[in-house]
Amino acid sequence: MLDAKLIFSNDQEITSTDVSDNVIDLGTNETALGEEENLRLRVTVSEDFTSGESDNTLTVQCLQDGDDTPSDQWAESMAVPKATLVAGYTIMDIGLPTYHQRYMGVNYVVGGTGNFSGGKVNAYIYAR
Repeated sequence: MLDAKLIFSNDQEITSTDVSDNVIDLGTNETALGEEENLRLRVTVSEDFTSGESDNTLTVQCLQDGDDTPSDQWAESMAVPKATLVAGYTIMDIGLPTYHQRYMGVNYVVGGTGNFSGGKVNAYIYAR
């Protein structure tokens, strides 16, 4: 079971480059939640990505900042090809930085020619 306050994206449709539906407020800057709680960020495909060009890719960027529009990137996935973006695929599963800023968000970057016509993702923080 996931805490709704720790969800960046819940079946969020990604057709072009976009930010997560939600930004998570961790309550304070520079806390050590990543170390103390063993918290991780996971991004998975919940619905197959369709159409677009054969060279389309999706890259996930993890962002943080001191205000509610995160822009400092702390992690990035590889560019995942469209053929790999099928339901159940885990794009990223990474530990939170030991020291982080107050707000975190996720950016979805569509690469290649054109956009996708469908495809959905889930992104959330969980404890291992």
